[in-house]
Amino acid sequence: MLNQYTITIIAFIALLVLNGCENYAERTHESWIEAPSGVAYDDSTIHARIAYAINTDSELQGANIEIKVDQGKVLLTGTAANHNQITRLNMLSWMVDGVKDVDIQISPQ
Repeated sequence: MLNQYTITIIAFIALLVLNGCENYAERTHESWIEAPSGVAYDDSTIHARIAYAINTDSELQGANIEIKVDQGKVLLTGTAANHNQITRLNMLSWMVDGVKDVDIQISPQ
């Protein structure tokens, strides 16, 4: 059988283990609790990326487009050669990270 000394040592070890785990949540740093937020894109970055995509696309020759971005919402105005260009402008705008909405107000020539 276990003697008094062995029982005391086991009880002491159990007390240390339980005491160490008791306040774990209180000792957790607040930065570990919340998941980090995603990448944020500002309007000027979104504008620059859309403008680059439009200006370097060979299928958009002849399109006269103005780009406005407000809180990730894109407004495209101007004229395009045909409906295919309008569709392509819409697609290129949506491909840019950070775009939340695209409003196409472009008329074909």
